[in-house]
Amino acid sequence: MKKLCIGITGGIASGKSHVAHILSSLGYEVIDADLISKQLTQKAQPIYNNIIQVFGKEFIDESEELNRKKLAEFIFHNPEQREVLNSISHPYIINEIKRRIKISSQEILFLDIPLLYEAHLESLCDKIVCVYLNKETQIKRLMEREQISNSYAIAKINSQLSLEKKKEMADFVIDTKGSFHQTEQNVIELVKQIKELKPW
Repeated sequence: MKKLCIGITGGIASGKSHVAHILSSLGYEVIDADLISKQLTQKAQPIYNNIIQVFGKEFIDESEELNRKKLAEFIFHNPEQREVLNSISHPYIINEIKRRIKISSQEILFLDIPLLYEAHLESLCDKIVCVYLNKETQIKRLMEREQISNSYAIAKINSQLSLEKKKEMADFVIDTKGSFHQTEQNVIELVKQIKELKPW
């Protein structure tokens, strides 16, 4: 059976998780790259062991689980170490995404990959959706969500490829500046457009 793989990407606080949740509630399978990453970095998993070996035991907590928040802050302030971390984790995550695509019985699959373009994973997708939000609103939502300053929110957003660029590169765009209900209607319309692609 031919499967249509739709990549979902966006930026921090752009509403991507909400869009993925709506798709799941509509009955579609969503393969979540962040969730896979969390599963594969649990204690004794291969990525966990490699991270501790490279970065040290200072990045594990009292229960010996990976302290993801501490590691995220470290690589945010040390971009060259982000590349090291990605070189450790991405091969495992990509292989697991491919495995889940292969075993899925669904004709249409959604791949929730926040850093899809940054990690050059376009080849996994037949089409790509950008969950878009104007930068001013994105900054405001991130400040409210994480209780951080304006300057820190801007720095975190600027560490990713801009949503304007992602919007240009994507096949479909969902703007989430409106209400949750409006976003839900936008997702339903997106699904209709995707179904019209058949036969693929």
